[in-house]
This record gives sequence, structure tokens and C-alpha cells, in this order.
Amino acid sequence: MFGRKKDIEKKQKTPSKKKEPSTAHWGAEEEDEALKAEGLKRIDMDVGRVELVDRDTNTPYIETYDEETGELEGSILLKDGNREGLLALVKIIEQVKVEQDHGADMKSIGFKGQLNVENPSKVDRLWDIDLSLKNIEQTTLKSDQIKIQELGVTEEDNVDSQEFQIKGEAKNLLLIKEYINTSSNAGDILNIRDIENDLLSLKDKTGKAEAIEEIEEEEEGEEEEDETDGGAVASEYSLESFGISIDKEQVVTFGIAMRNLFEKPISNVKVVKSIPAEFKSPRIVDTTIGSADVKGDQLIWTIDVLEPKETALLKFTCEIMPTSIETIKTGIIEVNYVGSSSFSGGLAIDKFDAYTRNRFYIDIVERDEEPDVWDCKLVFDNTSEFVVQLFNADVYSPDDESKKFVDIDPNDVPTLPAEAQWHSVKWMYESEDFPTFKKLLEFRVMPDFQTIVNGSITIEDVELSIASITGDVIYSLHETIPERTGEMPEEEEAMLIKIPTFKEKEVYASLKIENNGSAPLNEISIIQQYFDEYYQPPNSDEIQFFLNEEEVELTPEAVTLENNVLTISLKNLKESSVGMFEPESVLEVRYPIHCMKPPRETIFESEIIYLANTFPLSEELEFRPEVPVIESVHIRKKIRLGKEILPIGELGTYQIIITAENIGTNELTDITLFDVVPDNFEYSDFNVEPEITDEIEKDTLKWTIDMLDEGEKKEFRYTIKGSGDYKPSEAQISY
Repeated sequence: MFGRKKDIEKKQKTPSKKKEPSTAHWGAEEEDEALKAEGLKRIDMDVGRVELVDRDTNTPYIETYDEETGELEGSILLKDGNREGLLALVKIIEQVKVEQDHGADMKSIGFKGQLNVENPSKVDRLWDIDLSLKNIEQTTLKSDQIKIQELGVTEEDNVDSQEFQIKGEAKNLLLIKEYINTSSNAGDILNIRDIENDLLSLKDKTGKAEAIEEIEEEEEGEEEEDETDGGAVASEYSLESFGISIDKEQVVTFGIAMRNLFEKPISNVKVVKSIPAEFKSPRIVDTTIGSADVKGDQLIWTIDVLEPKETALLKFTCEIMPTSIETIKTGIIEVNYVGSSSFSGGLAIDKFDAYTRNRFYIDIVERDEEPDVWDCKLVFDNTSEFVVQLFNADVYSPDDESKKFVDIDPNDVPTLPAEAQWHSVKWMYESEDFPTFKKLLEFRVMPDFQTIVNGSITIEDVELSIASITGDVIYSLHETIPERTGEMPEEEEAMLIKIPTFKEKEVYASLKIENNGSAPLNEISIIQQYFDEYYQPPNSDEIQFFLNEEEVELTPEAVTLENNVLTISLKNLKESSVGMFEPESVLEVRYPIHCMKPPRETIFESEIIYLANTFPLSEELEFRPEVPVIESVHIRKKIRLGKEILPIGELGTYQIIITAENIGTNELTDITLFDVVPDNFEYSDFNVEPEITDEIEKDTLKWTIDMLDEGEKKEFRYTIKGSGDYKPSEAQISY
């Protein structure tokens, strides 16, 4: 007779010379290494064909010994020296499709799981199959015990299959991330140590697992949404920078890193990176494992095997020279790999038992010269194509069941290849009658556990923003600086501002910076240098800051003065109330330059530098606007003021002519002329309309001259007409 698990349990209750062996079942964690340890080597994994290894191939049999005593217990007789056989196939097949953004956040995880028990034989059926699973909690499998009555030998009946899904959220067990850096020292920044630390900080990210068919159905509808703002996510990582400058040839460094979080190695890893047309001359810098090559508009990186907890890094560079401020996409990444440990929370096989065709018997031969003395031998005949394990064989004495003629366990008997026999050693038994023996044989078909994960990962690209700034500088002698419309007075447009010698004077500076790129800016710095004792910088409370024409308060630490260099720095705008300096925004800084009684022929030739940077930091932008020059001019005012009275027309009518003439060598500004109309006179016919005031007397006429050039003369004419008791001589008085 032969039994299975329930018989094993009974046997454990009776004394035995051996303890229960640890290899009574084949565990799911045992793969290639375990097969070799059991004396088997895979020949064809797909069909589960194996062969015995490390045996003496010179003989057609294999002797077996008691593991504890070393005594010969029997031998395996090979048929025609055959050492091969089939294994029952137990496959966990998982298809995993991950879509993630650039920051390694999972947008979706598509999953399709299948548990297959397969009979690879075309001749021998399998029956009474018991399968125990481990770690089903994260799956939709209803029971960890699977019983299959029988598997046939045709395609219609040789596979038992169950589909399953992952419950809740799942981790991406192949963690992969792209790093993009536009800095000149990107090669040092993207080092394996810092990247590995960054990957480890991302390893607990999870995503909601959905059936893979649903993902495929929704892909077309999601395509447009996937194209939105890919660069926003990645901005949080200091290992990366995305700002590039317009009309400037520069190098962009890419790093693709992956870390295997599976319990076992993954294989056949293929990473395909699309390289958009804007990126020229791609060059492989380094790969820590595998090989990489550029083929057309793709970079292809292949890795044969990536071990658990191993990090792989590929670095390559491209050249780029943007000619517009349009953002530039960096190209998606597609990854495919094959895993050998379950993606679904460590789902694994615990135990497996199955039967197939077999035969066993006892040869009982009476000795020729010794009647009633019998030579007996137990034979187990594996008549199938499978490799089987005889893990228990007991033959009991008919007189005393506590006595065994055959007592073996799995540690003593190796596995039997197809059509092999195991022969026990002979024992002698004396009996006048033909003896009968109680027999207990337990065996099973050896399984081949295969976990096959077909994984794919798609990683969104990002958009590189074009960082650019421009600006100008205006000096003015007036505190109210005119708008930059191109219609400013000549002195405002001039790049030379003249101020008088030996006088204190303010020159008002307006510094404008415009973000004319497509990248938001997180840092802005303004540097003006070469101040001295005659031309001094403003105090911090005199500086005004305007963003898009709205005044914003500056913090005191934003302004520094050191070694006659004025620096205004706006740092970390992203976290400030102001916010990032966005594209098309205009920043204006206004402050006075104090001219402190400069002597003759002193000149203030200053240099102003605008600096800006993105978040994360990239190559710093620098713009140097043209800066006006302030020159001290020895100005001494010389003016000729006159008044002429001409009698015209009828009696009592006179024309008054007021003149102002610049007889010096410097222009004159802000000149005010007054004239008082005598009593009993009416005034009219002005060539330039005056302001009527009473600043001196009633009926005072006031004219203002903004500027009078060298040698220039201005006349102001009007007519007076007397009535009543008037005195023309009173019109002779001038002011």
C-alpha cells in the first residue's frame, strides 16, 4: 500500500530511527540552486525537463546509503543510463505594467496574475495534486490550499489555471528614475552614492493596482492628460536642474538609475530612452553594469542580470542650443524586464504533492538449498516520464510491526529519473508459508516552481525650460522717472548725466530686469560696483522694489554693501510671499545715487550685473546692461534777464517783452520769471500764456523755463492797455 500526508502524520507518532526530514516537500523558494543541491539541473525551464548531476556516469545504477549509519540501503537502476525526466510545472505568471512620472510617483500600476499547474507530459497524467501557497493576503486568491483532481496530457486538460489580482496598493519593485542636470559640473553631481541614497528615499512609494485590461482601455483617453507639465514634479530634487540658456550651446547630462527591490535577481533588462531631435551628439559617459548604445534616435541599455539590492547607473550627455524660448521635451523612457520572484507581495509556493504512473513490488525468492528461507527485495518502479521522489518506504515484519525490514526517508534515497527503479537491499525471512509483508510507500512527482514576472515601466519625460533675462538701466535727475516708452526727454535717453561740481545732488537710478525666457526664476541678484567717496550708494531704506509695477517689501538682509559694491539679492523666491519670478514678469529696482560735492572732471563709470537662477539650480544667468555715466561738470550760471516796453497803437497801449538769455557755457534749468501788471492796466495777447498769481503783488504774471541751452534766448510778450488814472512808468518795474 502507499499513502500520503495523513500517513506521514501517523508515522511521526511512532518511534523511528530518524527524525522527520526537512526535505519532505519541495518549497517555492528553491530554484536553480536548490535543484542542484537535490542533484538536479534544469535542461529546459519551459517544459521542466531536468537531469541528475554529480553522479558516477560509468555505472547504470546509483547506490543509496543510510544518511546516519552509512549502510547500503539500496540502489537506483537507470534505464539505458537515462538520467533525465520531467517535473510538474507550477508557475506564478505576472504581468506588471507601471506608468510613472519623472519623480518616480506611480500614475498607474496595471497587473494581471495567473497561477498555473501544468502537466508537461504528453504520455503520463498527474492526479491527486495538492498545492499550498504562501503570502496570498495581498492577492484576490481565495484559499492557500489548491486541490486538483487530475491533469491530462492534451492542451485541453493539461493545465489548471487561476487568475488573480493585487489587493490595494503595491510597490514598484524595480525602482527606476531619470536624473537630468544642465549644470556644468553635472558629472560630479550625478554620482552613484547620492543617486542611490535618493532612490532609497523613494522605495516606499506605492500605487493603486488595477487590472491590466482596464489600463489598456484607458490609455488612449489619458494620452492628452499625460502631456501636461511633466517638469513640475521633478523640481523638488536637488540632483537635477532643468534651466538652459537661449542661443547658447550647452551640454545636458542624463542619468538613468535603477534599483532591484525584488527578492531575487531580475534578467533581460532593456531600457529604451527616446532622444528628441533637439538633442545632438549623444555620448555614453558610463555604465556601472550592462552595455549601452545609441541607435538612431534611441539610447538602448541592456542588463543581463540585476541582483537584489543592486543599483545600476547609466550616464550620457547630449548637446543642445535652443533658438527660442519654447520648452523642450526630454524624451520618454520605456523599460522591460523579467523577474523570478513574485511582484504580488511575495506570493510563493509552500508545498506540492502529486502522483503519476508507478509500480512497486517485493521479490520473494526461496533459496535453492535452504527451504523455507526467503530472500526478499522491495522494488519501486518509476514507469513515468517524470522525476519522482520516494520519500518514504517501509516494509514491516509480519510477526512484529515494530520491526522493519526496509526503513528509508528522503535523506537516504535520491530522486528517480524517468523509468528508473529503486531496489532495496535484500533481507532474509524464514517461513514455511509464502510470506506477506505490510508495505508503506510514499512518493511524489517532483515539481519545478517558476515565478515569471514580465514587467514594463514607462517614465514620463520632462520639459526643459529656457532661462533668459534681459533689462536696462536708466539714470534721471528727477525722482519721478519717466516710463520706458522711447519718448523720454533727451537727458533721460542720454548715456551721460551731467551734475554740477561741489554740490550735493541725487541721481535716480531705475534698474529693470525682465524674464524673457520660459523658466521661472528662483534667485535674482543685482550687483552695482565702483561706488566711491563722491558717488555713494543708497541706504537700504531708500531702495524700492517693484514686481510687475506693484511695490514689494524688501527684507533688510537682501541688501549688502561691501568694498563699495552694492548687492541686492532675492533668494528662494519659491518659498517667499513674492513667489517665483515667472516668465514675462518685470522686476524694477529704484534707488538714488548720492553725488557728494564731486570736484571737477570726476566721473562715475559703474558696472551693473544682473544674475538669475532657476529651481533647482542650473547654470547661472548673467546679463550686463549698458550703464549711463555720471560726470561732474563745473557749472556756473550766467543769465541775462531783460524787460522792454514798446508803445504801440493808440495812446495807453504798450507791448511788454520779458527776455531770458543764457550767456554762459552750461545749460540752465528751472528758471522762473515774474512780471507785475500796474494798476489801471488790462493785459492780453500773450505769446506764451503765463500763470496768474499773487506771489509778489496782485496780478503777477509767472513763466517757467525748464531748460535754457547755452546761448539760447526766450521771449515772453504781452500787451497792456491803461484806463482811468494810469501811470505807464509803473510798468518799468521788473522782477
